Amino acid sequence: MARPFDSNDRTAGYDFSDFAQEFLRRNSAYRQQYARIAGASGFDAQSPACRRMARSWGLEFPD
Repeated sequence: MARPFDSNDRTAGYDFSDFAQEFLRRNSAYRQQYARIAGASGFDAQSPACRRMARSWGLEFPD
């Protein structure tokens, strides 16, 4: 049974980006891909591999 929304829930103040971050943090496919990219590039946000990964998940990293 789904739990009803509770305004005292820790997510009550979340905006869309907070929910997106929580989704990715818990997504095993994203975490595996992130670990692979970070290992290969040291997570250089400007690397082509990192940019491709970010785009595939709908992310943007400011320059």
